[in-house]
Amino acid sequence: MKKTMLVLAAVAIAAAANAKILRVSNVSGSSAPYTTLEAAHDAANSGDTIMVDASSTMYTSTVSTNIDITKKLVILGPGYWLVKDGIMQEGASTAEVGRFTIKAEGVVIKGMSIHGLFINASKAVINRCYINDITIYKPVSNVVISQNFITGAPSCNSGGGSFHQVTNNIFSYNSVNTSNLVLSGFDQSYIAYNTFRSQYTNIRATNSTIEHNLWTSFNDKGSDNSATDNYVASVLFTQSTSDFIDQDYRNSIEIPADVMSKYGAFAGDSPYVLAGIPSGPVIQDLIVPTSVEMGSKMNVTIKIGMQK
Repeated sequence: MKKTMLVLAAVAIAAAANAKILRVSNVSGSSAPYTTLEAAHDAANSGDTIMVDASSTMYTSTVSTNIDITKKLVILGPGYWLVKDGIMQEGASTAEVGRFTIKAEGVVIKGMSIHGLFINASKAVINRCYINDITIYKPVSNVVISQNFITGAPSCNSGGGSFHQVTNNIFSYNSVNTSNLVLSGFDQSYIAYNTFRSQYTNIRATNSTIEHNLWTSFNDKGSDNSATDNYVASVLFTQSTSDFIDQDYRNSIEIPADVMSKYGAFAGDSPYVLAGIPSGPVIQDLIVPTSVEMGSKMNVTIKIGMQK
């Protein structure tokens, strides 16, 4: 048995070593080898990472254009609201796509701006994205939706599986005509540490744990749920979207600090990250001389920080 485990470990290490990083950019003058996500996806193998540059132009032709993800990939964008948060000074604000349909197990998407997300395979991880709508299909299970800014409400189509984790997201849903946010179809799932910016929040789940959430009002529309230790704060519905972009949001919102530390998206072990910047190294400052003399070295200074 030990010999078999060693062989399996060696195979796993070899597979990880063979994984590639493919860079995509539709910015004019970029040196990236791929200009479309479709081309990078077709060239990638299962286990590869596709890194998508920030851009002022969408990576799909329209908000309804769909991209099928049929391989186990990591798709890594730069985050969102990059200009508004002062992370980038102008132009490129995010990596925006119309629709993703996940058809392979274990897909990871981080730091993207997505108009529609359709999850048709288990063990997907959606992290630090800006998303309009999410639909999980049956019998998908073990989907992680965490640290995202979501303007719609995730739903499990026809009872779309179980054991999902929905944590540390900000749900912003207070349109003039529709102020009732409904999470539906979740079974044996964990829904915790979310901030719901809606007038009413209804959760239609079964056998699920619902805790440490922050909302204006709440109704448990499901059955056999454990919905305890959540916090009601009417001020959430009066906040504007810009309040959630502001770096000083946690200090400016009219909710006591001790409440913010225990409830909502900024609480818990994996708090919401402003602008959705993925974890890992981040270029914080770049100093490049405007000119150098012929034959001289160009001294470039790069300041790199680590985003947790």
